[in-house]
Amino acid sequence: MENKNNEIDNFFEEDETFEIITMTDENGIETDFVVIDAIEADKTKYLLVVSAEDAESDEPEAAILKEVKSNKDDAYYEFVEDDCEFKKISVLFQDNETDYEMEF
Repeated sequence: MENKNNEIDNFFEEDETFEIITMTDENGIETDFVVIDAIEADKTKYLLVVSAEDAESDEPEAAILKEVKSNKDDAYYEFVEDDCEFKKISVLFQDNETDYEMEF
């Protein structure tokens, strides 16, 4: 999936700005995601994202995206589907000093 970067203000709190990425799937369907956090592990960039559609719900469902390719203009991500990798990266996001809570 390809992403195009945008930003959104006043998403969770008035003083926070969150980046919005637009993912385009292999069928050309675009979906906006709000980037909650980003980390790097084993020389790979991971994003914790929430669907922009669900972002303002009380308990939005998050997903983890893994950067698989990037160039000067675009980055390409895929959802982390491997259970071992997902658990490992989830723990890293939980250990990150942030203001959000994660539940599995």
